Amino acid sequence: MSIKKVENGWQVDIRPQGKHGKRVRKTLPSLAKAKRFESYVIGQMAIGEPYESKKRDKRRLKDLIQLWFSYHGVSLKDGKRRFSQLNALADLMGNPLAVSITPVDATRLRQQRLESGVTPNTVNHDQAHLRAVFNKLIRLGEWDGTNPFAQVQPLRIDEKELSYLTHEDIDALFKVLRESTNRDVLLITHLCLVTGARWSEAQYLRAEMLRNGRVTFTGTKNGRNRTIPLPDELYQTLLSHGPRIGRLFPTAAYKPFSAAIIEAGIRLPPGQRTHVLRHTFASHFMMNGGDVLTLQKILGHQTIAMTMRYAHLSPDHLADAIRFAPKIGVDKKWTDSEFQEGKIQIADTKKGT
Repeated sequence: MSIKKVENGWQVDIRPQGKHGKRVRKTLPSLAKAKRFESYVIGQMAIGEPYESKKRDKRRLKDLIQLWFSYHGVSLKDGKRRFSQLNALADLMGNPLAVSITPVDATRLRQQRLESGVTPNTVNHDQAHLRAVFNKLIRLGEWDGTNPFAQVQPLRIDEKELSYLTHEDIDALFKVLRESTNRDVLLITHLCLVTGARWSEAQYLRAEMLRNGRVTFTGTKNGRNRTIPLPDELYQTLLSHGPRIGRLFPTAAYKPFSAAIIEAGIRLPPGQRTHVLRHTFASHFMMNGGDVLTLQKILGHQTIAMTMRYAHLSPDHLADAIRFAPKIGVDKKWTDSEFQEGKIQIADTKKGT
């Protein structure tokens, strides 16, 4: 008999290739499932594709992370940093068998990170990076299981107001920077404020990227080059500042800039120390009447959604709310007698109904 009742279910025991062929045995929870499995094995044999039982995948989470890094992470700009972070997350989970990880395990990791004081935004990035490991290996055919991190929804985070420098702040900052012996920090700050460049893009700018009154930023966050016109005075200053070939600003500038911000009495939210220059450019661009599509191109955002964070600063933003809102007769000056008469009329109307 090829199917028999056993203690923990129904056991299929057959030799689809004949009595001298390979034996296939498997226990299933019900007789119906056992019969379906038997038919499947016999069917596979009939079309020349003998059934092979899958071996248990004994790879651990770190093994998958290493595989991801070898195939994909090594090509990323921040691949080594992310690889290190992923391994740290695997250690927090106890480096379990990858096949044993469930969405509940992913949720526990998230809760553990939150309780340790990690911000929700960072936790969301952790989940996204772990999810990306499984997704990449699934696409490459290196993982045929499910993605346990794909079923965990990211935490909802309230949008934060992006800080920017006022004209008074900019004047105070440049007053301090002009007194500094580090001329690089002054020019980097100026360059970021007039182009919306990230600090790193300006800090590592090469002299060859200054051409025809424009600056071209390469090695950007999204990998796309951006070319932006410069005020002539700044352009000429940059040309005469450093070598014709190589890095334009060879000295470290972040710490002097940070010290200048403090000395100028400017208080910023955590994480916006140098990025405030990019926010300042974008904010003043919109407040001065610039359009959001042009701003997207200047900042190099891949999606308009990122740029729309600055749209509310436009002087015309949602101005139609005034134009098309219902008109209320606030200009009519009612006297006490007219108001009382109106109340009487309303009362009479109600009484008549």
